[in-house]
Amino acid sequence: MGALSSDSCGDLHRSGAGTPMVLLHGVNLSWRIWRPVIPFLESHHDVLAPTLAGHLGGPRLTSPVQGVGSLADAIETMLDDLGIDRAHLVGNSLGGWLACELAERGRALSVVAFSPAGAWDSLPSMRRILRLMQLSKNSAGWPATRRLVERPGVRRSLMKMAVERGDLIPADVAIDMLDETQACVVLDGLIPWLRANPFLDEFRLEPSVPVRVAWPVTDRTIPYLPYGRAFRALLPGAELVGLRGVGHVPTYDDPRLVADTILEVSSRRTPVRTSNNPPRGDARNLPRT
Repeated sequence: MGALSSDSCGDLHRSGAGTPMVLLHGVNLSWRIWRPVIPFLESHHDVLAPTLAGHLGGPRLTSPVQGVGSLADAIETMLDDLGIDRAHLVGNSLGGWLACELAERGRALSVVAFSPAGAWDSLPSMRRILRLMQLSKNSAGWPATRRLVERPGVRRSLMKMAVERGDLIPADVAIDMLDETQACVVLDGLIPWLRANPFLDEFRLEPSVPVRVAWPVTDRTIPYLPYGRAFRALLPGAELVGLRGVGHVPTYDDPRLVADTILEVSSRRTPVRTSNNPPRGDARNLPRT
């Protein structure tokens, strides 16, 4: 599964009070991608946002990742060290897959997964994702990329695959994201593992654990068809919602929508919204064929 160094906690943000909630980021990033959302959650929950193993600031891997097993091991170690048995688990992309893995291990009070990665309907669909991951890592090191992301309009265009409004991400944060992508070593083991193990088994979760899968309607990185439909099939009984106005990594596009989507599950109530816009989480937003 991939071995961890003795530093099993790494870079961890913690704030708020209440029942514990763990926020899990996507590949190549860090806990900082959740910063716009955390203020909406910390008045309801004890929010923990770790940086995943093998990512910049996260626990160091001493051997390549095999699936998400070693990443889940590191999160479990963190929870054990903090005396937390179960938590509300929230993840985006790779983090969504990891949240389901941890839930299968019995560590979830609830699960909200935004565009969880790891599922597809065919080998060509899988190969497309692997190419995108590798291209993202390669392009992060190009000098031209670093220059261009400093310009809001160009930043929006360059980041269109991942977010709807890249111009809302501050230039210094975008540069940090490039550094995080360059430093991430998870793909070194994850891509070969996925090629050898292309299809996931159905997740076996406790029926009492509420699970919501949230998919941005305009996700360009992992579109609902075919990827979301394939992942949804691995979670019988999970709720499915479609999100409008956000991209694959939705935290900067609309942090309040992301927080509402989480709190509707963790607090079992509909939170008060800060605008007059109608709710945008609706499975009818997603394609059906």
